[in-house]
Amino acid sequence: FNAKTTRMSKRGSKLLRYALINAAWNVSLNNKTFNDYFMLKKSQGNNHYAALGHVAHKLVRVIFKILKDNVAFNLD
Repeated sequence: FNAKTTRMSKRGSKLLRYALINAAWNVSLNNKTFNDYFMLKKSQGNNHYAALGHVAHKLVRVIFKILKDNVAFNLD
């Protein structure tokens, strides 16, 4: 089953969700890797906020990896 439209889950903290979407927008504006990912999701037919949701998920995965492995953040 492939839904034509889906909405972001409203479970969990809406303050955290808001902060992650804002962080995703800022990181996609200032980082080439995240901007490329955002543009890829837009080209796949996602709307602006759906693409930001994907970028936010990628950002969470990157943050988790940094904290888990105790590595220094590299912007490139």
